[in-house]
Amino acid sequence: MTQTDERDTKEETAALKAPRRRMFSRQTAPLLPEAGAAGAPLTAVIAVMSFLAVLAMASLLMVNRAASEWTSALRSEITVQVKGASAQEIEGSVEAVLRVLRDTEGVLEATEKSREETAELLEPWLGDGNAQSFLNIPAIIEVKAAPSLRDNLDLLRNRIAAAAPTASLDDHARWHDRLSGAARSGQAMAFGVFLLVMGAACAISIFAARAGLAANHEIVSVLHLVGATDGFIAAEVQRRFFILGLRGALLGLFAALTALVVAGVAMRAGGAADNFLPSLRLGGWMILWLAAAPVATCLVTAVTARLTVLKTLSQQY
Repeated sequence: MTQTDERDTKEETAALKAPRRRMFSRQTAPLLPEAGAAGAPLTAVIAVMSFLAVLAMASLLMVNRAASEWTSALRSEITVQVKGASAQEIEGSVEAVLRVLRDTEGVLEATEKSREETAELLEPWLGDGNAQSFLNIPAIIEVKAAPSLRDNLDLLRNRIAAAAPTASLDDHARWHDRLSGAARSGQAMAFGVFLLVMGAACAISIFAARAGLAANHEIVSVLHLVGATDGFIAAEVQRRFFILGLRGALLGLFAALTALVVAGVAMRAGGAADNFLPSLRLGGWMILWLAAAPVATCLVTAVTARLTVLKTLSQQY
């Protein structure tokens, strides 16, 4: 065989192997082109799903933090209310109760609220100035108790009743249980919304993957003819959906963080954060948790697309 024949043989062999190398190498353009402008609508839908997922995660974190703050305060404090027919009687009973509290092991701190502070608690119902003018306002003593004392308050309750019959002890157990129940309900609702968003992302990914295969049916047939496996085609679709999902997830995360910052500023300006509503503070750990929501949306979209393609190809080919 001459050198010319050997060179021609090598060129023919290289030409036969070239399509295979190109098929399995990284492509600058996807092997399965998008049908029309399907990429932009899919990115927009994923951005909306990511936006809702971040808001659901933020709600879950806010309720969890607020419930922890509320219940921790209720667990560590008890309240003693002292009533009386006159201010002198109330003052004498308060002194007796304070002596009992100082002599009780497990009482960390006992502070009597001033008459003005107690009247402010009644103003939303009685109006400004009416409580002090027409009523003998009961005295309120806030007590910080150790956990050992919190577990058994019957002895302290009996000692207070013996020292001041008009005094009553409230351990806030009813409010603690109601707040804990409300917090659990809010957390379950937020988590349920998050799961619904993930389910919607799965459904959208399934529909888009099937539509993409139907639109590129001829290209898929050609890929099978040249030796491409179902796993290779599914990997290409997964890569494209991952890129689209990443774009949409980042857009949704940015929009959600912007909305949360604006809502936090509005709440602080209105004074809602200082009262009963949970405060909205975007710290480092909270941002990391919020970033997990769009990442989950992106991964769910890509993995669902891959599984859908594998199942569809196994049924058709």
